[in-house]
Amino acid sequence: MNTAVQQTDYDALSCKVSAISKHYLPCPRQIEECGFRDYSGIQMEYIRVLRMLSRRAYGKISRAVSSTMPVMNYGTYLRTVSIDLSIEEFMRKHQDEETQILNLGSGSDLRMIQLLARFPKTTYIDLDFQESVKLKAKVLRNSDQFVNFFQLNSSEGEEINTDRYKLLTADLKDVPRVLELLSRIASKKVPTLILTECVLCYIPQAESQQLIDSVAEYFTHGKWVSYDPIGGNKVNDRFGTIMQDNLRESRHLEMPTLMIYNSPESYALRLKNISHNIHIQIMWDYYMNEVSDEEKNRLKALQFLDEIEELEIMLSHYILLEATW
Repeated sequence: MNTAVQQTDYDALSCKVSAISKHYLPCPRQIEECGFRDYSGIQMEYIRVLRMLSRRAYGKISRAVSSTMPVMNYGTYLRTVSIDLSIEEFMRKHQDEETQILNLGSGSDLRMIQLLARFPKTTYIDLDFQESVKLKAKVLRNSDQFVNFFQLNSSEGEEINTDRYKLLTADLKDVPRVLELLSRIASKKVPTLILTECVLCYIPQAESQQLIDSVAEYFTHGKWVSYDPIGGNKVNDRFGTIMQDNLRESRHLEMPTLMIYNSPESYALRLKNISHNIHIQIMWDYYMNEVSDEEKNRLKALQFLDEIEELEIMLSHYILLEATW
């Protein structure tokens, strides 16, 4: 099961590379509001080193990029931009304070580079399975650009533990281990943003709820940002059932809570123990209301998209949740 979940990181990475290569990312709002610089260059450097270190991983990503449809590029665009802007809101609110970002199930995500460069009082923590951490650490250590940025030593290691950036191993289902790790590397009192990006959906209900409640309780002040699929609760809505069947057949992978938290209202209940200030949006609504007409026209010019109904169906089954305490 762990290996199957780890494979989803290749999916996410290939989707991001595709969106970058087709110029969906970075978008004007990321550049203007988030101050992103050399966004594409950072990602392409990671891919360059990954190709050198793991032909198998690079091959999977390359094949996926070549077959990515426009509807998927739209989805990656909205997923990435909505999360980036949510993080930016938190960082601006606390820009004069020490802050922490905790990325649970971080995979190959590289947000830490832009954020650490812009916010010198921030510490960034990536936690994931051992194999994912090992590969990411190896990529970062084999790039002069990344070595210089993180000030990494030349010694080999399966993890990274610098003053401001931590890339460490943890099985998120083992909540006591996660808490023990946090007790050694994270401050309870520093405002902390916790990110779960397509992560909670792969963890069984009891373990995922324990993770949410325990990690949130650990920090005095925080913001939880979660991006996840929902199964759908309307009559004749078979999106969740089809998604589960496809994952079982093609990946031997389960989403144990997809149909439990199958609507925005039920998904919000996951955070009810930690916050009364919860905001949740369906991504189709986000696209319609948060993306300007000018930006919609820019996206349309990138690729011809004739699957508008398919796009609406897909985006109606993904949510962005923000909870603060």
